[in-house]
Amino acid sequence: AVSRYEDALEEFNNRHALLTQRRSELEIARQQITDTSIYAPFDGVVQEKRASLGEYLSPSTPIATIVRINPLRLRVEVPERETNQIKIGQKVRATVEGDSNIYTGRIMRLSPTLTQQNRMLLVEAEISNNGTLRPGSFAQAQIVVNENYMVTAIPKTAVVTFAGIEKVITVAEGKAVEKNIATGQFIGENIEIVNGLKTGEEVVLEPGNLQSGQAVELIK
Repeated sequence: AVSRYEDALEEFNNRHALLTQRRSELEIARQQITDTSIYAPFDGVVQEKRASLGEYLSPSTPIATIVRINPLRLRVEVPERETNQIKIGQKVRATVEGDSNIYTGRIMRLSPTLTQQNRMLLVEAEISNNGTLRPGSFAQAQIVVNENYMVTAIPKTAVVTFAGIEKVITVAEGKAVEKNIATGQFIGENIEIVNGLKTGEEVVLEPGNLQSGQAVELIK
């Protein structure tokens, strides 16, 4: 009886040791499977694939370039004379060529120093992206330094430039009247009017060759 007990105990110990070994092998296999999955540090899209299936890679070898598309980081430079108006948290409006949308965001970071070459302040803003903006695009940006400031703006097509002078055609008593203006920032498909027009004045949207004094008919 003692001999059978010892044999059974030895068999149990052998099988327990084998079970422990198999569990260890299972954990190793699970870890190997986990090691085949690579996780990006942030949500984004693959910009460039830098490795192929089955290729042997050493540690720290890049396999892909990933870019974050929402939000996008916008970098702009502000002249030294205007830096005292710029603060973190201010609203930013941005437009890109060929796109009528206005993209908005907020200033997130300001450089602690000015650039030595051109005395500019580097400003970084985060812009919300609905999927139409592409990383690397060039943009025109407007920083809103005063939320209560009212802007007069007209469509860009209404502005005529001749010999460096900007003009619009207004209408008075049924005739075209040229007015010199000064413009500011682009706001989507519109442009800010700094001087030369009053709020509510009507302008010809596409003046073409229309000249001052010619009769016009308003179509609303």
